[in-house]
Amino acid sequence: MCRIKRSPVFATLLAIAILIPTCKPAQGFYLGQRNLHIVNWLESGEKLMARCWSKDNSLGTRIVENKEGFKWKFYENIFFGQTKFECDLEFNDKGHPRRGRFVVYDNKQEVRRRNCYQNCMWGVGVYGLYAFDEKDKKWDYEIPWPSKNRFASAAE
Repeated sequence: MCRIKRSPVFATLLAIAILIPTCKPAQGFYLGQRNLHIVNWLESGEKLMARCWSKDNSLGTRIVENKEGFKWKFYENIFFGQTKFECDLEFNDKGHPRRGRFVVYDNKQEVRRRNCYQNCMWGVGVYGLYAFDEKDKKWDYEIPWPSKNRFASAAE
């Protein structure tokens, strides 16, 4: 008679084999390093102020020149938590500040209509944010600027 030994390694491998087919991160299934890009497309030629962060990391505040951008790299926390990046964005719109807080990546909920895989790219324009679709190789208008001209508080 064949006897199967119970071991923690076997149980872990079995659980992973069961979970992987059902695991569908909101931003597209990809296990490698991701690149998140923010590009200043402001038609007025204004500079963009960007302050981005996650629960574990602050990327600091950056002043992004027109037609330039910045990027960062990260690995998604698929099995044991949430990977979420937010940005406060601000620019001068004809003498008035335009501000908004945007979720630019979240593996637990959709923030874009189309998935991003290795490169998650956002273009910031006067009407809002545009997302690049890696499969179709095109930009889609995704998120308008908030109607309230201030940064949202954590309670909102």
